[in-house]
Amino acid sequence: MDVKLVDRGDTGELILNGKIDSQNAGEVEELFLSVTDRFDNIVFNMKDLSYISSAGLRVLKKVYIQIHGKGGEVKATNVNEYVNEVFEMTGFARILNNS
Repeated sequence: MDVKLVDRGDTGELILNGKIDSQNAGEVEELFLSVTDRFDNIVFNMKDLSYISSAGLRVLKKVYIQIHGKGGEVKATNVNEYVNEVFEMTGFARILNNS
């Protein structure tokens, strides 16, 4: 999993490449939560995210709770068909303001 952070003022854009699964979820969670301390809003650019497991969904939920708790927004952009299907089935499409 490769992650690039783009600073857009009060929004941090995380450009994701690879997959989020049980193998790397702990490391990804640590990185993502450190970003929530720095920004009011988070955008996950998922153009190159090929897979997300339930462990990855838990990480996204923790980010959502942190950001939403301080009045911010979490969005997912450029979601591929597979990941979008997972989001739709689990309800994440609604909470991540999928676009």
